[in-house]
Amino acid sequence: MRRGLLFPLIVLLLGLASLGDAYRVIASDKGAYHYHVAVFLPDGTLVVARGRTIELWPPPWERVGAVLRGHASQVTAVALSPDGKILASGDKDAVIKIWDLEALREIRTLKGHHFTIWALCFSPDGKTLASGAYDSQIRLWDVATGMELALLEGHHSWIRCVDFSPDGKALVSSSCDGTVRLWDVGSGRLLRTIRAGADGIYSVHFSWDGKLLIWGNYEGDIKFYDAETLQEIRVLHNPRMSVYGLALSKDGRYLASGGFDRRVRIWEIATGRLLEEFTGHTSHVWGLDFSWDGAYVASAAKDGTVRIWETGLGG
Repeated sequence: MRRGLLFPLIVLLLGLASLGDAYRVIASDKGAYHYHVAVFLPDGTLVVARGRTIELWPPPWERVGAVLRGHASQVTAVALSPDGKILASGDKDAVIKIWDLEALREIRTLKGHHFTIWALCFSPDGKTLASGAYDSQIRLWDVATGMELALLEGHHSWIRCVDFSPDGKALVSSSCDGTVRLWDVGSGRLLRTIRAGADGIYSVHFSWDGKLLIWGNYEGDIKFYDAETLQEIRVLHNPRMSVYGLALSKDGRYLASGGFDRRVRIWEIATGRLLEEFTGHTSHVWGLDFSWDGAYVASAAKDGTVRIWETGLGG
């Protein structure tokens, strides 16, 4: 059996022996569902966006446990609330839906963007949702009421990632205009624009202690900046090409990266040391997430698979 073989029109879990080094592989028909998004819930359940549906795969990720339906177009972004009870999802029709994961039902629908939703993030207290879209706009929403709180404008191309600071006072955004921007959440004011690369900045995050900004760029670099002074501290040179996805472990010690070279890498944040490299994807890696205990990383790629890797960092 060749690596990366996809079975049409069905979802399968395949083991390590048949597909690369992954502990589990969730595969779908490439033509219909080539773009996956996946996040872990606190209990280890993996939330996978597949086409117009959202699937919940409880560990050991052998079959779907529940399916959320309601989107009329392909789901392109998901985000989990800090307590793991609420999910936000956005689609190609610029519609955002809020889901109660305990009741497995839709709570409300948010509309305001004009094009595909690419970025979602909850504030640390779970009360505010930030969304970024292909319309180059960022919107802030009250999760409880669905009311739009602010419209943040300034980027000149589509928004790829948004992330709140740990204290909830600032928002960082990245865009295909090659900039990273810092915003004051309370006033909606643009605080700083940083020319971060010649082309798109696909992923940006605050470190869990709020001291660092970490982003990956089109040129293949992962950059660490002091969040207060915005001075460059460290650059990790991705051995191949563009960095599309980044994720931080919940203890704040490790960083996962993925991108054009189809590999998933695990880095130690304090030292910048490369700890592990996983191969198996046959196309670009777009999304990454650590399990809450750090024992696994899920990677979502354009090859139509979500792969789950054992990190050796759990426990």
